[in-house]
Amino acid sequence: MYRPVAILAAVSALALAAAPAPAQDGPPELVTTTPAARARLPRVTVNVLDGREPLARGVVLQDTGRILTALAPVREARDLRVVYPDGRIDRARVVATDLAWGVALLEGTAGRWVEGLRLSDRDGRVRDEVSWVPIAGSRVSSGLLRRRRSFVGANATLLRDAWELDPIPANSAVGSGVFHHATATLVGLIVPPDRESEITGADVAFAVPATVLRALANSAAAASRPWLGLVMVEIPPGASVRFATGGLRISSVAANGPGAAAGLRGGPNGDVIVAAENRAVRSLADLGDILEGRQIGQEVTLRVTRGGATFD
Repeated sequence: MYRPVAILAAVSALALAAAPAPAQDGPPELVTTTPAARARLPRVTVNVLDGREPLARGVVLQDTGRILTALAPVREARDLRVVYPDGRIDRARVVATDLAWGVALLEGTAGRWVEGLRLSDRDGRVRDEVSWVPIAGSRVSSGLLRRRRSFVGANATLLRDAWELDPIPANSAVGSGVFHHATATLVGLIVPPDRESEITGADVAFAVPATVLRALANSAAAASRPWLGLVMVEIPPGASVRFATGGLRISSVAANGPGAAAGLRGGPNGDVIVAAENRAVRSLADLGDILEGRQIGQEVTLRVTRGGATFD
C-alpha cells in the first residue's frame, strides 16, 4: 500500500507542456582554451545507435539538449537510440534534417543531457585550431581548419564552404562536433565523404559549417514538443536496497514546467520516479516508451518515491 504525502498537495497526473524555445545565443566570447576546456568535449558527445548497432557520433547542443549528427547513418534506423556520456541510453527521434548537407537533429524521448556546446554564430578561419572526438572513450583529436571545399550533395545541389580538416578524421568520427579552440563553440560537424561526388576532394570526411548547423537548429526551434520539465538520472537496478528494481532520480526541475507545477523535487536527494502510467520505469528508455505518442496537454501519472513515502 502506497501512502500519499499530504504536504505535497500533489496532483494525480502531470500535464505535459510544450518545451520552451531555446535561448538565442549572443556573440561568442573569446576565451583562452585550456586543456580543461577541451576535456569537456567527450562530455557533450554521444553515441548514436540503431538498437545495439553503433551508427555515428553526435554532439549535444547547449540549452535545448538536442543532438546534431550525420543523416546518412541514421536515415534507415528502426530503433534509434542515443548513449549519453555516463552510459545512459534513451530512445531518440529525428526532429529536423538538412537533406542537402546530410545533417540530422535528434532529441531524446525521455530526458535531456545536462551539458552541451554552444553553436558558433560566426565562422572559423583557415588554420584555426579545433578538436573532435574520433571514437567513444578515446582521446580528443586536435587539428586545424585546413581549407574550404565545394562538392555536390543530395539532389545534385552544389554545396560550398565545407571545411576540410587536418588531419582528416577517421570514419568513426562521423557525427562528432568540431570544437573551436578560440571561442569554445561548435563550429562544424563531421559527416561522411561523398564517394559519388565529381568535385575533387569530396571523397574524404569533411565538416559542415556552423552556418548550416545554426539554420537547422533554428528551423526546429519553433516546433513545440511534449515536455516534463525534468532532468533525470538513472538508478541502475540493484544499485540501492531501496530501489532494487531501479528508477529515475530527478536531478533538477525546470522553473514553470509541468514537474514544478506538480510539486516534484530535484537534487542529490530528489524524488525518484519508479513507474509511469502503472508501468515500471527502470531507465530513460522505459519512460520514453511510455511517453511515445503523447501530445502536449495530455496528463501522465507518475509514481514517485520521496523519503519513505511513495505516491502518485
